[in-house]
Amino acid sequence: MQLAAAYALLKRWPQAQIAIHSPNADDDRELYKDFEVIACARRRPMAALRAIASAAFWRVTGGRAPLSSELQSYQNATAVIDLSGDGLTETFGWRCPLSHTVPLLLACLLRTRFCLMAQTIGSFHRFRPWFRWIFSRAAFITARDDETFRYLSDWNLPCSLERTADLAFLLEPGSLDEARRYLRSLEDFDPSCPILGITPSNLYNVRSVEAQHATPANSKERASANTSLAYLESVASACQALARETQAQILVIPHVFGPGEDYDDRRAAAALAELIKPPLKPLTIREALSPPQLKALIGCCDLFVGIRMHSIIAAVSQAIPTLAIAYSPKVGALMERIGMKRYVLDVAHLSASDLTNLARELWRERQTVRGSLTHKLGNDIFPASQRNLDLLDSHISALA
Repeated sequence: MQLAAAYALLKRWPQAQIAIHSPNADDDRELYKDFEVIACARRRPMAALRAIASAAFWRVTGGRAPLSSELQSYQNATAVIDLSGDGLTETFGWRCPLSHTVPLLLACLLRTRFCLMAQTIGSFHRFRPWFRWIFSRAAFITARDDETFRYLSDWNLPCSLERTADLAFLLEPGSLDEARRYLRSLEDFDPSCPILGITPSNLYNVRSVEAQHATPANSKERASANTSLAYLESVASACQALARETQAQILVIPHVFGPGEDYDDRRAAAALAELIKPPLKPLTIREALSPPQLKALIGCCDLFVGIRMHSIIAAVSQAIPTLAIAYSPKVGALMERIGMKRYVLDVAHLSASDLTNLARELWRERQTVRGSLTHKLGNDIFPASQRNLDLLDSHISALA
């Protein structure tokens, strides 16, 4: 999402200076090699408090107090674009949404306008007054799904609110020829067979643990392992059934590679591959690839099953028939937004039979689905994604 936004901004404004504020700056510098990458403090509570205090002191001294490089970046910016994804919600607790408001508060204190662009936002409960206060200070807000748009519409915020689409739809895939060459380099790849792509997620395991924070540590581990095993077994069973019926190859594509082992989808990919029984031999991606490379590989698939939301966007943005397994409301909202709500299953109630039957249906209807996606993308989604940049353009022009 951030990479797509950064390149889309650069394409529209070639002379723009774009700074990526990342809590994992050292890891991200290679990915964002065409941009400035600045370490931000929002995930480190004490560092975040120091940054807020420093910005507040700068403000009360009339701009005479010194600023760190992070704060100087905010203060010098024409606009701060917030791309929290689904971080602005209390669905998964309170720490994540509060950390995501740190950059917004810093922008306010340093007198730089900010916008919330193409996100899933809400719901909020005990911290709703705080979020209403901070959102009221945005230059504009865009929602990437209908649910967010309806939710924030009831807040009657003073800023502009508009429904658009996720900026990740604008990510340019890598070379399709290079993706095909990569596939041919994999052992047991058969270019004559259809490809059934799967992207499991290790994030679901992590959030299963977080949701059970009140249980003893060893109980958390057992519950998470059981939940994970049931989910992966259902996916493996369904994909095996479909692969046998269609003579397809199974391609397991991890989509996120960190930070840290808990968020590395290669763990879930390896576990899924082990569950697929002979004589089927799944092809598994093991190296960390860039988002454009991953999107190109997904574009080679004839049918795709995804749990990571942006892997699903990588598929549907190329009109690949896609079945989404939803671990979060944002996934269902995405599929509703693109007119594919029929092809969503809730991971918490996933069964091998339901997944198999829906995958069979999607395979039968794949040509119709491709046509529907192509029409929806061209007439709605791509223009709506570009609309985020139009709004930013209007905002920047008003400041000139």
